[in-house]
Amino acid sequence: MNDLLRKTRRAFHLLRELLKYETATCCAAVLKCWNKDYRHVWLVSERGREARDNGYHIFAYLNREHPELNSWFVADPTLPDYERVQALGRVVPYRSWKHYLLCAASEMKISTHVLGYTPEIDSYYMLDKLHVVHGPRAFLQHGVIIDDMKWYHYPNIRTDLFVCSLQKERDFVESAYHYPAGIVKRLGLCRFDALLRPHETKRQLLLMPTWRTYAIERKTQAEFEQSDYFRHWQDVISSPELETLLEKHGYEAVFYPHFEVQRFLSSFHTANPRVKIAALGEADVQTLLMESAVMVSDFSSVQFDFAYMKKPLLYYQFDEAQYWGVHHDVGYFSYRDDGFGPVVTEQAALFRELDRALAQNGTISPFYAKRVDALFDQVDDQNCARNYQAIVELLN
Repeated sequence: MNDLLRKTRRAFHLLRELLKYETATCCAAVLKCWNKDYRHVWLVSERGREARDNGYHIFAYLNREHPELNSWFVADPTLPDYERVQALGRVVPYRSWKHYLLCAASEMKISTHVLGYTPEIDSYYMLDKLHVVHGPRAFLQHGVIIDDMKWYHYPNIRTDLFVCSLQKERDFVESAYHYPAGIVKRLGLCRFDALLRPHETKRQLLLMPTWRTYAIERKTQAEFEQSDYFRHWQDVISSPELETLLEKHGYEAVFYPHFEVQRFLSSFHTANPRVKIAALGEADVQTLLMESAVMVSDFSSVQFDFAYMKKPLLYYQFDEAQYWGVHHDVGYFSYRDDGFGPVVTEQAALFRELDRALAQNGTISPFYAKRVDALFDQVDDQNCARNYQAIVELLN
């Protein structure tokens, strides 16, 4: 009975969104005749709420280099990101009526997440099967793809530009994801440009794991706290061994788990004064990456941002057997053969490797530096420019 009620409510919600969007489409067609706000719109977004990833960086580039464009960014006024992106250009509040109108009117839709420019990603993922959302689309990506993610396969996702950063990544996506020729392009992530700018690196360790479907999906907070994911990372940040290492090398640490884990952040705790647990909104991911000297992750694609700056990192993969085949399927990248640091599966080994890494003061070893060079044969600050040019060519 509860399941039937949930499905009924979901169906009514989808119908309401469909009617609202179709109404916006009709209104936008009229508004274009007399209001320049709705003509030749480039609508830029991330998940629809934030402004801290490739969407933010391409929007900054558009306003700096091409102010003649009618570009808008979708952001949530309740988040600190809103004022930050508002300083760059025109911002439309997420899920406002104007957001519906601009989405319907836009001649170019740009996002880091699939359908991020729509008023609600989950609903429009379903509605998009009906071809409700019209116009060219550019998928900027929010990371480097190394795994086989079935929901990104064509035609599950429809886009006109699919951005990749590595040659191996582009070749893998084009062959395994089955997109038509010309859609998948190697352009680089827009946020990479900022990584090469002069910045201060602190004696700071960044602990940044990704999420797990089996640890958080449809889980209560109490259920999450019973997961291996929670137990392993809680043990790390509260470990006396970590406190000893940080004191020994004069480091501070920041624990910042993936966006999807942030709703359970209050479950994590530590008495270690050198460890800060960072919450979404109060910490900027790119700032954390740039100011940190060493990083511990697991399977997160932020490893490529860190490698782009040639900083040392470690992989803590305590659940690798479960991760592959449940959360993601194996792709072209082997952490042991292609990765940028040691792979460990036990906490004792993690602390041994971490001791070595902290002693190197943020210097990557020549062995792993060669791997960075092999994958990133093109390291520059022209990623935004390449993305912009590809979008212009798409429109033309």
